Amino acid sequence: MHLLGRDQAAYPRPHATPTARSGRIDHQATINLAIIRLATIKLVTIKWGDTGMPQIRIKSGRPRLLPSALIPSFEPQPMRPVVTRQPLTHHEILALMAPFTHRGLHADMAASRREDRVLCFKPRELPADDDCPVPLAVQLRLEAAQGGRRPGKHRLVRLVRAASGLESSVIADGKDLENLLEQLDQVPVRRQFAVHAGVLTARSYVLESVAELQKRGRGGGARWGSHTVGGRLLQKIRSRLGKRRGGRLRRWRQRLPWRKSSGATAAPRLSAEEGAAAATEPAQVPTAGAAGEDLLIETEDGPLRPVIVATEACVGQVRLELKAERFNGLPAELKLTTEAGSKLKLPEDLLAVIGWHHRPLRQIVSYWRGFIRVAPKEPARTAEIERELGRTVTHLAKTLAEPPARFHQRHAGARWRVAYQRALPLLLLLGLSAATPGIRYLELADDSVLKLLIFHAPPLMLLSFFLMREMPRFEIPPLPRPLVHRDWVQRVADKKAPPAPANTGAASSDRRRDGFNDGLKRPAAEAEG
Repeated sequence: MHLLGRDQAAYPRPHATPTARSGRIDHQATINLAIIRLATIKLVTIKWGDTGMPQIRIKSGRPRLLPSALIPSFEPQPMRPVVTRQPLTHHEILALMAPFTHRGLHADMAASRREDRVLCFKPRELPADDDCPVPLAVQLRLEAAQGGRRPGKHRLVRLVRAASGLESSVIADGKDLENLLEQLDQVPVRRQFAVHAGVLTARSYVLESVAELQKRGRGGGARWGSHTVGGRLLQKIRSRLGKRRGGRLRRWRQRLPWRKSSGATAAPRLSAEEGAAAATEPAQVPTAGAAGEDLLIETEDGPLRPVIVATEACVGQVRLELKAERFNGLPAELKLTTEAGSKLKLPEDLLAVIGWHHRPLRQIVSYWRGFIRVAPKEPARTAEIERELGRTVTHLAKTLAEPPARFHQRHAGARWRVAYQRALPLLLLLGLSAATPGIRYLELADDSVLKLLIFHAPPLMLLSFFLMREMPRFEIPPLPRPLVHRDWVQRVADKKAPPAPANTGAASSDRRRDGFNDGLKRPAAEAEG
């Protein structure tokens, strides 16, 4: 260690970083550096000190000339391999165009980006019909895979645009372009756009394998259950309860208030006016949850399922955006924005009055954010998002068409229910705190299970707190009151600069001239006095 720890400033250490392929440390560079340092040693002196411990003194000089093969390179190596994209060549474009040419599709070289290996095709117009009352423009975009020994997968995207600016997409990944085109053809174009209460809604999907979705859905829980004692015990308890009282548990769950709106067959409760408006809407394309397994996309590698990832809609001056994560099963995120120079004046329970699964809105700088609790696994997740999105758009269109004062009149009972729902975490915490002193009055045996659970209640509660899909918010909810503002969207007044005083330069020159005259008159008056 003493031999290798000297002259570190003159000979920097090589970067012992894992390589991209093997993942092992570059030991050869370390050995070469040790050889260089040993070659510089001239004299080694060993001296015994007064304490009886040996003192070693190493005298080194300039390094000798060594072969270049032994000198390591000290350039930093990247942790990940850098993949350089090769631009699309003319021959590659001709090879990729074959399945598209058979379908009558032509490339749009002006919109394509050959350096990014992106090939765009000319859009085609889709006229309006009963399902969608607005014309649409359909365009394909191919993101070609990098060629080589191990070619990757192509990505084919179908973009559908409306005249209002809304855009939706369907993404398919694979190596065979003919199969990708067949997969996209099995997804109706009308499914990417839906109409709710006269509002056009754009929905984007990703085609994923059913086997991968099932593996992902049971992956985390299955791994946790098979590798832990608590997981195996919980699986046994669930299986036994399912065999004995499975029907009772299902009926009990359906009666819960937060379970009523999450059933696949549950229809949203609409008023007489909303029901009449829904009856006049065009028939919607059946979703995956409504039609079951009929809308699965059959391929050679197995069936595929369209998974919703994002939606957007414009309700008057309010723009609604929804994002749904595919991998973690978290609630869908909502975002309400408006045009620049305007500000949304919304109550926090604007969407929470729809149902138990809708969370209150939170204002973040210039937009409002909310969440919708949906099923964590497919295919129920996509079906619930599509259904809850329709209810949200219908509710927004109905509410924003009326003045804000009508909101409290129409949803007074639902607003009190939202206040109770927001106060539940705090009420539960206060209830546990109030019941804690009464534990000492309980007469429990030393070997009772209830005493064991009470003793370990704090760590169990802390563990369950972090295992929740969404963190509870401890707050004192505001009481529902009538809204006092007149409009939902208010124009932000621009800050005006204070008016500059007129003739600033002339006034300042007059003050300087008067001061100069006063300075001349003062000595004259003193002389006369």
